[in-house]
Amino acid sequence: MATPPLVDAAGHAEGTRSELHSAELNCLSATLQRELCDRLQTDVAEETLLLFVADHGQTDSRPDENVDNEFCERMGEHDSGSLGEQAFESTPRRRFLAGAAGTCLLSGIGTGIATGGQSDGDTESSAGEELWRVDYETPDPLGRPYLSSVADGSLFVSNLDTVHALSASTGDEEWQFGVDDTEFHDQPIVVDGTVYATSHVFSDRDVEDTAVYALDADTGEQKWQFDDYDVTVAPIHVAENTVFIPKQFCVTAVDADTGDHRWDFKVGYGIETRLKVKMDSFAETDSGTFYVADIEGNVFAVDVASGEEEWRADVGMGVTTDLSVVDDTLFLGAVDSETDQPSNFQYYVSALDATTGEERWRFTVNSEPDTERPELEFVTVFDDTLYVGTDDCYDHPTCANLYAIDAESGEEKWQFAADNSVDTVTRADGTLFVGTALGEGDEGVVHAIEPETGTERWSFHAGYFLLSPITVVEDTLFTATQTNTDYEDAYRLNALDTATGEEQWNFVTDSNISEPRFADGSVFFSADRATVHALDAGVEGSNEDTSN
Repeated sequence: MATPPLVDAAGHAEGTRSELHSAELNCLSATLQRELCDRLQTDVAEETLLLFVADHGQTDSRPDENVDNEFCERMGEHDSGSLGEQAFESTPRRRFLAGAAGTCLLSGIGTGIATGGQSDGDTESSAGEELWRVDYETPDPLGRPYLSSVADGSLFVSNLDTVHALSASTGDEEWQFGVDDTEFHDQPIVVDGTVYATSHVFSDRDVEDTAVYALDADTGEQKWQFDDYDVTVAPIHVAENTVFIPKQFCVTAVDADTGDHRWDFKVGYGIETRLKVKMDSFAETDSGTFYVADIEGNVFAVDVASGEEEWRADVGMGVTTDLSVVDDTLFLGAVDSETDQPSNFQYYVSALDATTGEERWRFTVNSEPDTERPELEFVTVFDDTLYVGTDDCYDHPTCANLYAIDAESGEEKWQFAADNSVDTVTRADGTLFVGTALGEGDEGVVHAIEPETGTERWSFHAGYFLLSPITVVEDTLFTATQTNTDYEDAYRLNALDTATGEEQWNFVTDSNISEPRFADGSVFFSADRATVHALDAGVEGSNEDTSN
């Protein structure tokens, strides 16, 4: 196990490394460790720490089996109030001070508290071990800190009225950018050395206005600010050197370099009711076109440069999934009905020509009359196959299924009966990994499926609920789960072997876990409403940038 960096009197990590094994401080009881931490917050001088341990190491020693007993015995050789230099010949004062100070989980804005950074000459940390954590003073009442993907060794965090840049390796704060009387409630987006963050001003009743900030990723200096007095309904999207801002009635485009307004595209022509842009149903292509759907079942293709409509298509009553564009085809899930009765709703997958909007084929999930219809949860394409997940409903064979459909013809290849609503799917190393929200015995389940036949290879019962999409890095699958007991809820980040489904490790927190981010063998996530964690992921690679 490696040990944390030195923490100065203000609670900030200095970035030096200690070779002292942090478990050696367990020769102090938990009570004395808390007392030591309290004292270090006001006086971190080395004499304070060394005298404290020398005073108490003998009379209140409760070492466990992992403690360096020789160290504890040396601590116990000294009477209260005395300190013999010979006791620390193999433990230089500054190294000892660093190791002890790092065990105190000090709470403060931007305070990087490392519980296992890398040290020269020390042993490697083990998979699932916490490398560092940052605790913020005020928990976010609406959730938790929002994380970007790691870019150039930095992790960007939005929490309440501040955006923080943290060193991904140590948790040290590199800079912070704050705005009074506002709150950042979306994850920062990092593109080409710029951090884009969206803030909202809240009143007692609603969001009053929105601003988008562009910050230099290295320094935190503001490049530009775009104020908009409408309300965003989904996170911003950055592509084609353009920032797309989804609002209630339109999409606004802003120049990503300057913040200059380019154009507004109204969504829902001829519809007088209050609209919301389904910006999660958003996709763009390299050809300079973006696609967006509204809640009334209209799909629009828009030129990125001019904001002019290229085509629009009416696909039914509404769009129920994200949009997925592959080559020259746009895939989506939709619903339609001739009446308002749910039993008459028809859910289907529609494949549109991405250049004209014409429908190429339609795959209907359920056409039986007077039965509850399963809503489509997602559509996604891997290779030449489109995968469609349905939600749970009552006793009907098409509920809680995963469908594999030929992306060219729309013909069904196979279907897999899952435990409950199929919420997430990914493909890696010749295996399809599927996550369900709830399953038998109120459990979420991860399934490994053979993609050509739909045959199950293994399953992992993950707990009550899957909290995040499935992510695969090298030969390890990661997902966040929630488990309910009679007494409390437990939240875990699980790491599974992709070949067998066996759990390699898990990390437990007290509240919801965000979607994990990966870089250089570490995994990052937020939890407990005000904490950012960094763990040894047990892998060397990183996942793709999924923050945008």
